Amino acid sequence: MKEIKINYCNFFSLFFTIILLMLIAGCTGASPTAPIINSFSASPSTITVGESSTLSWSVTDATSVTIDNGIGSVALIGTTAVNPTTTTTYTLSATNAAGSVTATTTVVVSSAVAVTYNGNGNTAGTVPVDPSSPYEYGATVTVLGNTGGLTRINVGGTSYRFTGWNTKADGSGEYQWEGWTFTMGASNVTLYAQWTPYVLRDTGPAGGYIFYDKSGYSNGWRYLEAAPVSTEWTGIQWGSSGTLIGGTGTGIGAGQSNTTTIVIWLNSHLETGRAAQLCNDLIVDGYGDWFLPSKGELNEMYTNLKVHEVGGFGSDHYWSSSEYNAYLAWLQTFGSGFQGSSAKDYGRRVRAVRVF
Repeated sequence: MKEIKINYCNFFSLFFTIILLMLIAGCTGASPTAPIINSFSASPSTITVGESSTLSWSVTDATSVTIDNGIGSVALIGTTAVNPTTTTTYTLSATNAAGSVTATTTVVVSSAVAVTYNGNGNTAGTVPVDPSSPYEYGATVTVLGNTGGLTRINVGGTSYRFTGWNTKADGSGEYQWEGWTFTMGASNVTLYAQWTPYVLRDTGPAGGYIFYDKSGYSNGWRYLEAAPVSTEWTGIQWGSSGTLIGGTGTGIGAGQSNTTTIVIWLNSHLETGRAAQLCNDLIVDGYGDWFLPSKGELNEMYTNLKVHEVGGFGSDHYWSSSEYNAYLAWLQTFGSGFQGSSAKDYGRRVRAVRVF
């Protein structure tokens, strides 16, 4: 009996040992892991006052996720828009039973805002560049003029003159003209060139005066522009008396070819300072395509400019490029509008024209 009792004791001792070992094994299992922040970023990372940035994040194995600076609790994956007024660093905190981890991203807020100019369909010239841009918020901006000679020529059969700037390309925004001032806001400003079709007596691309519109483009032009009054000559001879050049016309559109013909002849005969030569050599604001108007073109200049007291014309005689004969050339008096002929070696007024 005593031997059997000892065996039972050994059995129970072994049993309890096994149970204890199992409990110990269970208590020494792997510890839980901390959350993982896969990503946390801001786009764009640099803004100006009044603009917004988007925070984006992705977190796994977290029981709670928060973002500071007033955002609070968020989902494990998400986005939210922020619009700080100063440079701000955002901290994302992810937490579970094992602890917390953090990540940061910064939105830089720039106080400098830019003013830029847009040609808005120009065909030539360059847009102004504001040397004072960028500006601080609240700064005073002075609007620039069309300093780069923007033009918009023959767009769908029509040419346009520059009329100013607008904050919208279609002109539905706020108009701004050269020399005006405005207060810089929180966002960048783009000023778009505004255009309107040319009409008679408008200032042309070269700074002269529109005096003829043939209502459509042909042979590369539609409009005739008289040169500015500052370019006018007085006391100029047409040429030498008794010399027939030939090959000149009187109609509208003949002035350029007339001038070319006359200049070639004058140069070959060593004559200088004549009406056609002066017009041919004229350069105004970079435009060097001037010529002496034909008889018909001269009359349009009188009818559409002088009669309306536009262009600063005198009431004297003006030469045309139309030859009458070896001794005479056509002219027009801008006092009465009468067209007649005069000796080529008489000194008369000269005003150049161009087409575009």
